[in-house]
Amino acid sequence: MKNYFYLIILLLAACQPKPKDERQLVSVSILPQKYFVDQIAGNLLQVNVLVPPGSSPHNYEILPSQMKDLAKSKAWLQIGLLTFEAALKDKLADLNKDLSIVNCSEGIIPIAGIEHEEEGHAEQADHGAFDPHTWLAPAEAKIIAQNTLKALKTAFPDHAKDFETNYTRFISRIDSLSAQITQKLAPLKNRNILIFHPALAYYARQFGMQQIALELNGKDPSPRHMKEIVDLAHSQNIRVIFIQKEFDASFALQLSREINGEVVIIDPLDYNWEKQMLDITDKIAAQK
Repeated sequence: MKNYFYLIILLLAACQPKPKDERQLVSVSILPQKYFVDQIAGNLLQVNVLVPPGSSPHNYEILPSQMKDLAKSKAWLQIGLLTFEAALKDKLADLNKDLSIVNCSEGIIPIAGIEHEEEGHAEQADHGAFDPHTWLAPAEAKIIAQNTLKALKTAFPDHAKDFETNYTRFISRIDSLSAQITQKLAPLKNRNILIFHPALAYYARQFGMQQIALELNGKDPSPRHMKEIVDLAHSQNIRVIFIQKEFDASFALQLSREINGEVVIIDPLDYNWEKQMLDITDKIAAQK
């Protein structure tokens, strides 16, 4: 009888509605930015992430429910170079005129999108004029964190002291991470990174690497480009092709067979930014 009574209590408790989260809301474009906000704000804020796990931020179309949360936000922290961000600005003007839109890549020296020739015509990469993957290098991540801090202090001034304290700790960890990456990459003689989607340009710039992209201008590689990559891989003894988990691996697998190599999956859009940066580095450093 006593056990039955406890079971009834547990069932009643489970049926109770969850308490409403009363924390103020801030929106970010991608999941790694939520990690940045969480490191600076702790649990003081709700964070609405526009691009969910498994989706590409380059061609994402926001859902109506996300527009609702975005309209309720005090600020939208953008990467600043993603195509979908610019497309949303006009829509938001009618939904929330007071929404603060912050370019968190402001102050970063941008890398131009990849240019290439196809069938005799020069083409400029998508993502606007510049590579948007600024969060994938610690040097740029420090600037993103600084812009995030400034935006949060402006939007939520009551928490400014807590933000400052957490930010200082976070920057110290980024510096430590940068030193670890430098140390892990130091023994590498082959400084090439062969990757399907060109996401590691800022990483390559900071750590003296060379990114070689299979995809160009957001398009699958042509037979001509595939041959160029195969020839380059043979001449440079490249045996690893990196690919993000949200992309189709068929071309990467085809290339791996032609160069007798392997395909290695990375996740630049993972929430745990610090862990993912080390994971990417360990996989690059493991190349022979």
